[in-house]
Amino acid sequence: MGYRIEVRGRPDADGLIHRIGELDTWLKLDMVLRHNGQGSFQLLVKDRTRQAKLLEKGGGIAVWMDGRAEPIFTGQFDQFQKYWTTEQHTAAGSVYVGGKCDNRIPYGYLAFPGTQGEGDLRTVLPTDRQWAGQDRRTYGFEAGRALWVEYDMAFGQRGLPGRQIPSVNMGPKPATAGTPPKIGKKIGGTLRYDSLGTLTESWTKEGEIGYRFLWNPDRKKIELSIFTPADRSKQVRFSPELGNLREFVATLSAPRTTRVIVACQGEGSERYIKQFPEAGATDEDGQPVWVGDRTQDELEWGTILEQFLDRRDVPLKTSKAGTPELVTKSSSDGFEDIGQDPEGRDWTPDLTAKKAALAAATSSVEAAEKAAAEAKTDNEKTLAAARLAMAKATQANAQGNLRAAITAAKPVVVKHHLDAIKAAAGAVFKENAKNGNFQIYPIQTPQCRFGIHYFLGDKVSVDVDGEVYEDVVREVSITVEDGGRTESVVPKIGEQGTGEPLNLYKHISEMREKLRKLESRM
Repeated sequence: MGYRIEVRGRPDADGLIHRIGELDTWLKLDMVLRHNGQGSFQLLVKDRTRQAKLLEKGGGIAVWMDGRAEPIFTGQFDQFQKYWTTEQHTAAGSVYVGGKCDNRIPYGYLAFPGTQGEGDLRTVLPTDRQWAGQDRRTYGFEAGRALWVEYDMAFGQRGLPGRQIPSVNMGPKPATAGTPPKIGKKIGGTLRYDSLGTLTESWTKEGEIGYRFLWNPDRKKIELSIFTPADRSKQVRFSPELGNLREFVATLSAPRTTRVIVACQGEGSERYIKQFPEAGATDEDGQPVWVGDRTQDELEWGTILEQFLDRRDVPLKTSKAGTPELVTKSSSDGFEDIGQDPEGRDWTPDLTAKKAALAAATSSVEAAEKAAAEAKTDNEKTLAAARLAMAKATQANAQGNLRAAITAAKPVVVKHHLDAIKAAAGAVFKENAKNGNFQIYPIQTPQCRFGIHYFLGDKVSVDVDGEVYEDVVREVSITVEDGGRTESVVPKIGEQGTGEPLNLYKHISEMREKLRKLESRM
């Protein structure tokens, strides 16, 4: 399988990234491609050559694989290293250039909490005016939409002038329904100057989606794609019989967490604390999670493993009745500030209507006060005073209606945040679940090649002893030498290599139980 490397320049004044040449005498290329994360590369070229002169700060590369219509990797330089020995290129020496893939972009940004406007018109307040906006901002869409919105407000068309990246094409915003379709599961919570890269990792995992920034040499832009991972488990299968599986290791491990204690924002005795799993919870088979005062996992493994999850970003406290209650602040006009929904809108239509009614009543008071100040005759003063009294009465009524609407909206806000902490606890359980760790080490064959038959984020299957398991390709390490003519490709499937390999707990546990029963009969 052949590879070739194109070199790109730094973005021009119009935000276009042009090809500036192709490397044909490079010595070695190492790449690590990561699903929903920053991949990296390191390239070795001979110094003081036409090839080396193409490599410049702000530039980058695109790596092409024979048989694939788009690059398998694009990224920007962030390191240059001179390399010289008495054994290799003793006159000119060599140059190592390295960098990150274009997925690095969100890792350079923070999610600002202060915004203005609402819906698609909502924009981030300037950095020096963040004090005038919200202290924390609510999010809560399908994961694909949440990701796109935050990217757009950070470095897209709605970003501040000094933060925008004209060389990035965001594409269409994923919808909550219809066309374009919604992407991923719903997520929720609040944010305040969080790393956008860290949020991306969390949201893609929780929302079960994928994203990728890839430079398109023809359109001269870095293009964003947000997608649901493709299921190729029926077409791409690894097994010893097919000759594409070098090694596998199966291990059964206990859970690392059986209970999650979530603590929200309240202070002292008012801090809202909730334990998961909740009473009445059921597992994926519909069976009760709690058996008496223990969970099924605790009974099975004979241990209780609690984990504390600090979610001070969630504005809930404990009321005097012991129920969750919204933490609010008083705004400058004396009303409770309950924030806005993820779209930057009011939580309920009634709240919007009551705010509009108060705004109209306040305008009427201002007009009546002006008329009273300008009245000259006794008759004009009498009429103006009556008009002002009526306007103030209407304003007072509108204020009361708005306070009632705020109170009525609070349960909607509380439910949103309760859903958020439940999802957060679920993510902890998923990350620390009991494991049937099934590590596999596939090899390349003509019928099953990375980049041609499957790619990052695709779901593939593993068939061992008649048992079929499925998971996602998370990472691929590629080393290419000899100008692209020799290669080593090592894919990692599931959470292999991260301490959480493919979770096949149920299958491996059942196999162990069958073996135990067989031994007892013997």
